[in-house]
Amino acid sequence: MRVERSVRIAPPGLALVLAAVSVSGCATLPRNGPTGKQIAHDATRRNDIGFQIVDISPQNIAALSTVDTPTGALAALSADGTVDTLGPGDVLAIQIYEVGVTLFGGRASLAGAGGSAAAEAAPSATAEAIGDGGVMVDRDGNITVPYAGTIAVAGLTPAQVQRRIVDALRGKSQSPQVLVSLRRNVANTVVIMGAVSNPRRLPLTLARERLLDAIAETGGISRATQTGASTATGTGAQDAIVRFTRGSRTVEQPLDTIVAGSPDDIMLLGGDRIELIRQPRTFTVFGAIDRISQIPFESRTLTLAEALARAGGPNDSRADPRSVFVFRLPTGTAAPGVAAAAADPAARPVAYRINMLQAQNYFLAQRFAMRDKDVVYIANASANEPLKLVQALGQLFSPVIAVQNATR
Repeated sequence: MRVERSVRIAPPGLALVLAAVSVSGCATLPRNGPTGKQIAHDATRRNDIGFQIVDISPQNIAALSTVDTPTGALAALSADGTVDTLGPGDVLAIQIYEVGVTLFGGRASLAGAGGSAAAEAAPSATAEAIGDGGVMVDRDGNITVPYAGTIAVAGLTPAQVQRRIVDALRGKSQSPQVLVSLRRNVANTVVIMGAVSNPRRLPLTLARERLLDAIAETGGISRATQTGASTATGTGAQDAIVRFTRGSRTVEQPLDTIVAGSPDDIMLLGGDRIELIRQPRTFTVFGAIDRISQIPFESRTLTLAEALARAGGPNDSRADPRSVFVFRLPTGTAAPGVAAAAADPAARPVAYRINMLQAQNYFLAQRFAMRDKDVVYIANASANEPLKLVQALGQLFSPVIAVQNATR
């Protein structure tokens, strides 16, 4: 027996409707960014921010390969000063020795803010360790010593304070001898905080500590700053900024630009404040690549070739290697490669373009220096549009074809 199967074909009107919908959707095919021609068109017409395109070439690569290394900011704060003079808040240990007619019974160790004396009957040739007591310099820079009265010590060294106490006791005690030492240093300290392993107040000594000495004394950069919490965070000293405050002036300078013993490694003075700030430098990659990402520099300098390699490079099936762009915001000075005659060039963003199909440009990419917060964009190839249209039509008509096949 012969069995006849009926095949139902879609009406011609339905096919025309589907074709019309498909054609109208060509203008809205999915894409992840503009093509190189579209970017060039946007730059030539009047755009809101007035960006311009500059081709990376052998003529301007010298200017584009320079990296600004900020130095000298800390050296500008260098100043002379001492670190052994007393000030309010310092705590002194005072010992008084006498022979013959005595006021304190032969020896006294002053303790407490009021300068009370704990006397010993027998004189001693050497100073013993003093307990928790001491004499604090008050807010006016004075101390009080029994029988000597109030003595101004602010701005004096411990040796000068000794002589003042001896002068005040002369005529009241027979041959008094005084030893003054600094028990707790407050006036000659620096505060170091931020991204260090052990933030604290650091007393200064006659060894004359420098900036890097203080950072090393507090354990150096913290582990979190060295390793980074994610791929977009700091990964070392190149991402640490030193914020230094002396008096009313504050400057900032990258930590890895400070060389030991250089003018930027300044001598510390009492009252200085040091803060290490993690400030990661990153660039962002968009366009025809496998993954849009934010990537850290991980070094003081980074070239365009290294940046493209870290991003995974252009996607072979979607990218246009002739249109690789680096979008850069203005930094306050004329951008390298931009005509000086342009109206207010310092305020104009720039899109640097390079054609990676030309062999010589790989050498230029090795010299082009990336900057913090640059945006690398790999343009989509114009030839992808017909392929996307075919794929869209295939997805649109595949259900109809599948139904027809199922009814046969």
